Amino acid sequence: MRFAKMVSSEMDTAIEARSIATSPLNSKVSPLSQIQKDKLLVIQWEHLNLYKFYPMALCSSWTIRCMLYPMSVVKSRLQLQRQNNVYNGMRDAFVKIIRQEGIGALYKGFWMTLPQLSASFLYSSAYERVRDLLQTHLHITNHSVVSALAGGIASPCAQLIFVPTDIVAQHMMVHNNPEAFGGGEKNIPVADAIRKDGLEGRRTLGLRVIRAVYKVDGIFGFYRGFLSAIMLYIPSTMVFWSTYYNSLAVFRMIREKVTELEYGVKPTSPSEVDDRNLFLDQAVSGSIGGVASAMVTNPLEMLRIRLQVHRTTYRETIVRLWKYEKAQVFTKGLAPRMVNNALYSSLVMLAYESVKRFSVLPEFKNKIVW
Repeated sequence: MRFAKMVSSEMDTAIEARSIATSPLNSKVSPLSQIQKDKLLVIQWEHLNLYKFYPMALCSSWTIRCMLYPMSVVKSRLQLQRQNNVYNGMRDAFVKIIRQEGIGALYKGFWMTLPQLSASFLYSSAYERVRDLLQTHLHITNHSVVSALAGGIASPCAQLIFVPTDIVAQHMMVHNNPEAFGGGEKNIPVADAIRKDGLEGRRTLGLRVIRAVYKVDGIFGFYRGFLSAIMLYIPSTMVFWSTYYNSLAVFRMIREKVTELEYGVKPTSPSEVDDRNLFLDQAVSGSIGGVASAMVTNPLEMLRIRLQVHRTTYRETIVRLWKYEKAQVFTKGLAPRMVNNALYSSLVMLAYESVKRFSVLPEFKNKIVW
């Protein structure tokens, strides 16, 4: 999922629209060509008013994060507990958290993750440069392959911001009951440092966690599990984008067939395909990509979060995962993660594409496709 959080113009299908004057099937003007000859399928940076685009993109990302953050809290707690000693599943976790801690507990650590919004722009910049390099210098033309490779290479840049904010947020999520979500003696020092700091009521929980992590592990404590985060998000990003573009390709094939049946003329170019429901295709493809990435990388997510919160070594974490969870490592916390990834990816696609359409320069407004 987070993986999805960081989107830019990589969501475009990279198909340039062009007008077609005649149909090779009947040697007369195609009706669809006349209707859609000037449509702009790909909204790129040169089409945008960036002074409108950046604030709107930031607001849309923040709104979606507000809506879906509770799912991240539930997912984290499910993955940190040993077997099912606290919650029996996603629904049980939601009910118990609200009943025992109040609805505010579903937003613990939320403010600490807001710097991750800036990671989206860092990711996008790196992604665009890498994608351009792959296309112009290595001559890779397959959009699924280009996006997967570019996303995988750009992902480590964003982890410089994601990892420290995640570590602080995750400690905040389990603050009320650290023993139930701890990994043993190595997890105790951070929780003890928070209990004994004497700052309750005088400092926010986030600042107290930052102080405790620094006191126990120093600056490197904020980058614990950095390698595991890269191991998670590189394949997660690659799976997402390859699935997303392949799904779009399937929908485009369906659109081509529908267009042929509706107009009686087989489309001969992208501009002749009926794209009236392009938003729907992008939203559904985003959901499919989000679910696929969640299913494939769930064991890596388990490894990452336990390394960061339990403070165990890689070897010890893997041994403990197999000893206590066994096959559950593939399914623990998967349900909320799939729901979160699917909803997040779908909403991001809709919001991002809407923002781009609202931000186009005046000369392109009559060419965009809704």
